Amino acid sequence: AAGQQEFDADARIEGGGRHLSFADTADSQLVQYLSVIRRRIWLVLGIIVAACLVAVYVTSTTIPLYRASTTIEISREGARVLAQDDTQPQSARLGTEFFQTQYGLIASRAVAAGVVRKLRLADNGTILAGYSGADADRAMQATRQVRTRRAIDIVRANTRVEPVRNSGLVNIRFSSPDPELSAMVSRAIAETYIETNLQRRFDANNYAREFLESELQRVRAALEESEQRVVTYANNTDILELGRRSDEQGTVQGQSIPEMSLEVLNEALAQATANRIAAEARSRARTGDNALSDPALIQLRGQRAQLQAEYSRNLATLRPEYPSMVALRGQIDSLDRSIAQQSARISEGMSAEYRAALAQEQQLQARVTALSNSVQDLSQRRIQYNIFQRDADTNRALYDSLLERYKEIGVAGGIGSNNVAIVDPAEVPTSPFTPQPLMNLLLALLGGTALGLAAAFLLEQLDGAIKNPVDVEHTLGLPILGVVPDAQINDLLGDLRDRKSVISESYLSVHTSLRFSTSHGVPRSMTVTSASESEGKSTTALSTAAMIARMGRKVLIIDADMRNPSLHKTLGVANEAGVADLLTGADPARMPVISIPDLNLSAITAGPIPPNPAELLATDRLAELIQWFGEHYDHVVIDAPPVMGLSDAPLIASSVEATVFVITAGSTGTKAAIGALRRLQDVDANVVGAVLSRYSSNEAGYGYNYNYPYDYGADRKRSLFSRLSLKSF
Repeated sequence: AAGQQEFDADARIEGGGRHLSFADTADSQLVQYLSVIRRRIWLVLGIIVAACLVAVYVTSTTIPLYRASTTIEISREGARVLAQDDTQPQSARLGTEFFQTQYGLIASRAVAAGVVRKLRLADNGTILAGYSGADADRAMQATRQVRTRRAIDIVRANTRVEPVRNSGLVNIRFSSPDPELSAMVSRAIAETYIETNLQRRFDANNYAREFLESELQRVRAALEESEQRVVTYANNTDILELGRRSDEQGTVQGQSIPEMSLEVLNEALAQATANRIAAEARSRARTGDNALSDPALIQLRGQRAQLQAEYSRNLATLRPEYPSMVALRGQIDSLDRSIAQQSARISEGMSAEYRAALAQEQQLQARVTALSNSVQDLSQRRIQYNIFQRDADTNRALYDSLLERYKEIGVAGGIGSNNVAIVDPAEVPTSPFTPQPLMNLLLALLGGTALGLAAAFLLEQLDGAIKNPVDVEHTLGLPILGVVPDAQINDLLGDLRDRKSVISESYLSVHTSLRFSTSHGVPRSMTVTSASESEGKSTTALSTAAMIARMGRKVLIIDADMRNPSLHKTLGVANEAGVADLLTGADPARMPVISIPDLNLSAITAGPIPPNPAELLATDRLAELIQWFGEHYDHVVIDAPPVMGLSDAPLIASSVEATVFVITAGSTGTKAAIGALRRLQDVDANVVGAVLSRYSSNEAGYGYNYNYPYDYGADRKRSLFSRLSLKSF
């Protein structure tokens, strides 16, 4: 006890004067979870046992089922013989929805119906009654339609389609009470799915072929009609086609004689225009420039230049009148005349050439103009002709396309390509896959454990009782003055006299905490109360007063519970006079005080039960009595009634220096405690802390017992506890 007091004092000093609470050393979440499980371990174990019993019952009553599996391969496309060998849309095979569609087709009702027809399962009693264990003969008494529908539903319900991840392989599993039947149905499902797949392709091709036949007849008639319309219109409008050509837009057009002539004349007119422009340019040029390229002029000018040079040399020695000089001059003049005549001829030739080119151009222009008018008139008539011709060409292209597609489908229809193949046919299973006793038991253990833990934590959440010191401090905000273990008390006074008993050690810790509740130590006057009755407040009041008196202090304990007094019973004295007399005016100096020598303690009982205790406590007489007893005793401890439902405790609490609130672990409700503290707060009561009574570490959980031994050689028969489950401050 002394060591505990020193530890408390050191904790206050090191904590800077702050009270070191249970909340400051709160356990981890794992420890709290373990505490919940420990408190409700029997509930958890009960649920686990119940789950195991259910698993055993289900296992023993379940009909054994055998599962067979057939593996097939589903390809996105079958073997392609032709470029387009069926009428299935290729886009449907590109996405993951293709495989999902195939899985749905395998488990479809159509496939199940095909299996029932193929294997005659409507007449199989194992299918109809084997799953439920009913009488097969009775099941066969139903109509065939009912049996067929039921067989289809059973096949679908017991079929599992399990694709192999990242592959085109698919396992088709079927379960039944008969192993041979399971293998047979599994194989039949795969075969029926392949057959329906081929039939669906054949039906699609057949429908497409019939549709194309009707369309070919319609388009053929339209093509013949459009071609006849083109020919008739061409004859009526004198449109004669000599060739076929395509324009820039790809439209095929015919070419008539006027159009071909106009095209040739346009080319000739263009050439004539070019010739005329060149001749006009030459005729407008200077004659000298044009004569530079004439050979005759070049020769004549060369001769004249020679004669002129000779004449110039002779002129240096001879006179111009000299006969030879006169002859040379005559030759030069003759050449000048010849040159002039030749230049004139050249100019005239160029003019004639221009006139001829101009005439040819004008002639061609006139012919082109006349022919253009004819072509324009033809173009007007060709508008409707082109409309008829385009219609005919469109019908011809459509007819050719339909005819080609019809021939391809006709060839593909006889090939029967398939994209599904059986890889591993189902074998007869040798052992049932269900029930599995070990697996069922394991699942029951896991499920029962999970359900038991869930129930335990759910009840823990619904349980609003305060269970441990951490709940007191977290929920109520009160410091813990002490924790009193759940010990059976046969002789309270004897336990208090024994300094090594559980009660003595527990309330010595309460006294130690009270030493630090005020600035001057243990409060001079205090009251002990609780939220409701039977929470250990009277035991706490007497024990706390005894621990204070043990320290050499003069202590008086007063039983102020005038409705249900208990102090006189504990002390074994008569309850003839007491607090009721003092409150009605009796002299406290003359009041008989009970002395308890072994505990060095004085006591005043409640006295006769008055008809109106609250009215007696509401007067100023209570405060006067507390003051008078405070002058004659070091400490006054008052055992007050419970708070809830009565006004006695708040009246007493408002007249004393401190109030100690007693809480029963696992019994006092959180709402009741909060309501009681609120009533005390309304009268400005100084609640210094709480005492947690009847505390059991086994119920509260791990983390609150430090295994302090209390035997020290004493008689262990005095208490049922050899260790105090108490958490240090």
